[in-house]
Amino acid sequence: MSQQLINHSPDLQRLVSEGYAIRISEGHLLVEEIPYLDQHRTVRRGVFACALDATSERTTAPRDHVMSFSGGEPCDRHGNPLSTLGKTSPRCSSIGSLTFQRGFSNKLRGGSGSHRGYADYYEKVRTYEDIILGEVHALDPTATARVGAMQPTTSDDDPFVFPDSASARAGTTKLASVFRGEVIAHIGLGGTGGYILDHATKTPVLRNHLIDGDRQYPHNAYRSPGAPSLSEMQPPPFKVDYHAARYGQMKRSIVPHPSRLTSENFELLDGITFAFVAIDACPEKADIISELERRGLPFVEVGMGLHLSSNGIGGTLRAVLSTECNRDAVRPHIPLDPGGRENIYENNIQISDLNSFNADMAIQLWKSFRGFYADFAEPIWNYQIETRQMIRSAA
Repeated sequence: MSQQLINHSPDLQRLVSEGYAIRISEGHLLVEEIPYLDQHRTVRRGVFACALDATSERTTAPRDHVMSFSGGEPCDRHGNPLSTLGKTSPRCSSIGSLTFQRGFSNKLRGGSGSHRGYADYYEKVRTYEDIILGEVHALDPTATARVGAMQPTTSDDDPFVFPDSASARAGTTKLASVFRGEVIAHIGLGGTGGYILDHATKTPVLRNHLIDGDRQYPHNAYRSPGAPSLSEMQPPPFKVDYHAARYGQMKRSIVPHPSRLTSENFELLDGITFAFVAIDACPEKADIISELERRGLPFVEVGMGLHLSSNGIGGTLRAVLSTECNRDAVRPHIPLDPGGRENIYENNIQISDLNSFNADMAIQLWKSFRGFYADFAEPIWNYQIETRQMIRSAA
């Protein structure tokens, strides 16, 4: 993806052709070998980094003017800090082995004197380079960032089709790296399962395995994320194929398995590191839970218990995190018996907001377990619709 993006983006191609050492990593454009003067008026080398805004094929105009910098404080020819760069907090703290201690804020001015954005990444890189290099050349006219047309280092293992500039802009790229290497089994792609997938595909997990034997009918669209066209559901595709096609436009390695998970195909769980169980109580569910426990896999199980009364819809949303440390305590909170109250969806009442909310609960438990969110270690969440109250407990 990185090499394709460079090849198809005129601004990045221009940087490469002029000899800049650029590469794309973790949603950022990195420009290495930037000369600068330290306080002792000695030429040093640093690295520029800025969030990379792009489509799946080429860059778009940078949305902000900030440039992060890995290196010492750039100084002028007299050894004083270079004030014309403007100072701000770096947008990223680290990328790979690089640490970014400084942020620069240089806003361009338009013809009327008002600020304007950078037209492209070539203009942004050159603007910051010119400010720093003007002082360097006063002492060493031969210093240059154009170290030769190098083969750009690419991140071909990037799980996204186009750069995750949202995490880059928010400064959460390093934190989100806790999800790299994760291989998720999505067991059930109904309403709640669809929203879980929607959130999970926006993290850098290695692979998403979709497991569901049902088809996507028009009524399913009313409790699933997105707005499909009618033609996409005629004839009705398998849910896993439908979701894989839609989310495959931004996320790599989404693997559909159009079948129910039973003891006959538990090999689908080989290589899985985490699972979301978003299926109703059914005869197979007890076997699935037992198999996940036998394999030592952490998982989140979700569900909704709803009822319709004269006052409207009420009930409870549930999300349970099961790990090696709490199996016995949480197991009683996972319903396995298919008996009980009739599912309100049999009456064709669609409640996408509750599916979405239930998915949010599941995703937050997963992200907390992996260390993305601060965690108070309460693995059982229940939301009461009538009272709008979230109840969290350890058992």
